[in-house]
Amino acid sequence: MRETILTLARRYDFEEGHSLQDERLALRLFDEMVRLGLVAPSPNRRPRCDGEEGQGVGASPREILSYAALLHDIGYVEGYENHHKTAFRLIMAAAIPGLSPRDQALIAHVARYHRGALPDPEKHPAFAALSPADQQLVAQLAAILRFADGLDRSHTNAVQDLRCELQGGALVVTLLPGTGDEAERWAGQKKARWFESVFGVNVVLR
Repeated sequence: MRETILTLARRYDFEEGHSLQDERLALRLFDEMVRLGLVAPSPNRRPRCDGEEGQGVGASPREILSYAALLHDIGYVEGYENHHKTAFRLIMAAAIPGLSPRDQALIAHVARYHRGALPDPEKHPAFAALSPADQQLVAQLAAILRFADGLDRSHTNAVQDLRCELQGGALVVTLLPGTGDEAERWAGQKKARWFESVFGVNVVLR
């Protein structure tokens, strides 16, 4: 499925290096959050819900995050302004074999909220149509992606790895190797605000 998602992204001439870096950092954050108990561990694949098209299992939250990270900037094909909304529209309209409509909608929403306004059921009908559980999942995964996106502000892979530790109410995120990443620290702290609200922690970058 990941190769299918990459094929879709390449159709829109996406910035592959940046998107791969965002995917890598988002998944590192996700895994660290699971390790610390801030995100519930999930099976590699989840059972399909009642009424969901297709058979077998659907994408796990980690996979949804991965695919959204790869696709989050495809909206640049129509220009920078509102590219997150364009990405949402393109993902929702795409034919993606093997992906259920529910998973496709989750990926589209996570990509849409990597920047711009936060989800608002009163203003965003598509988000309002999601179940409460899926709204919560979108908020968690999109907050992680938004934070990760800030950690590649310069699009230079300045952050090669990260580690997270809980210290009281603070989530200390150590960026490695810790040099030449001034832009990432500035943007990461700024784009971590929603993450802090969703997970109830104060982010400290080191």
